[in-house]
Amino acid sequence: MRPFRSRSWPDDLLIVSLSARGLHVKLATLRTWCSNNFILVNLVKTIILIYGKIVSPLPIFRLGTTRISVKTEEKYVGVILRTDTQNMFADHYKAKARTARQCGHRIWAIEDMTGRLRPKELKQLYMARVDCHLIHGCEIPPDSEDMHVKHLCKVQINFLRQMLNIHRHSMIVPLFTETGIKPLQVCRLLLVLSHLMHWLGRSNDMYARAALNSSIELAANSKKSLPQELPFQCPILVLMMFTTIGDIEDYSKLVHKLMLEWLQGEIDSSEKLYLLHDHREPQKDKGPAQVISCMQHYLMVKTQKHQEAITSIKLSTHLLALEILRYVNHGNQPVPRSDRLCRFCRKEVESPEHALITYTSSDEVLQLRVIFLERLFTDLPDLQCQMAELSITELLKAIIYPRSSITLVAKFMYQVLEVFYAVPCTNLMLEASPD
Repeated sequence: MRPFRSRSWPDDLLIVSLSARGLHVKLATLRTWCSNNFILVNLVKTIILIYGKIVSPLPIFRLGTTRISVKTEEKYVGVILRTDTQNMFADHYKAKARTARQCGHRIWAIEDMTGRLRPKELKQLYMARVDCHLIHGCEIPPDSEDMHVKHLCKVQINFLRQMLNIHRHSMIVPLFTETGIKPLQVCRLLLVLSHLMHWLGRSNDMYARAALNSSIELAANSKKSLPQELPFQCPILVLMMFTTIGDIEDYSKLVHKLMLEWLQGEIDSSEKLYLLHDHREPQKDKGPAQVISCMQHYLMVKTQKHQEAITSIKLSTHLLALEILRYVNHGNQPVPRSDRLCRFCRKEVESPEHALITYTSSDEVLQLRVIFLERLFTDLPDLQCQMAELSITELLKAIIYPRSSITLVAKFMYQVLEVFYAVPCTNLMLEASPD
């Protein structure tokens, strides 16, 4: 196999040497070649990075008569490298997180001119302008350290929360199940595995495959290498166990399957997300089916306020007493669920089911409900016959699931929530306190 001496690009050159003496010889060779071919070297952009132990004093490197500076940081082909940190790519993670965050801010600035964008449009902009920075170079430095990739994950989560217009206390899992966007760590791992399949498909005389073989050999000798960077993400050393493209492809499918199972498990185990339990997404020309992660149909509602209202109901980010009295506020302890009573009737827990279906103390809400049900049963005549057999929660789910009536449902939810939000929600336990 040919030794790796240099890597050339149309306007860039990388020279690799294992010793200072070897680098002196290669720089002299480069100078001679450039002179013979009438090529000028941009000495301002020519630098040297030294990895490993630093000798003192540092050797002096020259290209012709010009001294080349030794630096600790440089960007090469878009990837930031450092020589004075334990993780040479640590600054690359931070820089890409910063760039992705800035691109997200530019997307939100668009709304100043266009008005509020819908989740579908924001997802397209996210995939085009933000995601590319969050996954940049992920096949080069696998995420062996959680602390670095967290910078990127935070950008993704904040963008998705703003895309759905939900608060920072909202649960993270619905951000992925409701939008169809993969969790960033899983997405980066799947891209690493896809690159492994590409490298395994190369012949042994190509540099990419040679580097892969060298990494596997280093790992076999318990030395630091690419395979040893993977255990943070993989339960086994993928490169050591799987040596064919088919094996890696099967493992990728397993990772995707486990991701979906984890998402569904988090949904099923959360009492806050009870409206997502046993969810069936409407299918075109077919009956409803379970789809764990996709752009949900209720996010397609065109009126922004109506879409945000139904989103808050489904993800439990609404401002009804059931949720806002859940959290500690100004030193007060969370209110028990049974004491989070309706701000109007003071009899039942103020939940979405109560506000939308069972609340009867307001003529305005009753009138809205009558008009809504009349139109709903016109669109869904079978639902009226099923009402007696369904619990209140099951009825609410049955109202939300159909695609044909989702615009009507979202509008009704917005109108009812506006009635409730017009009156402040108070803690009855504090009102009853003698203090």
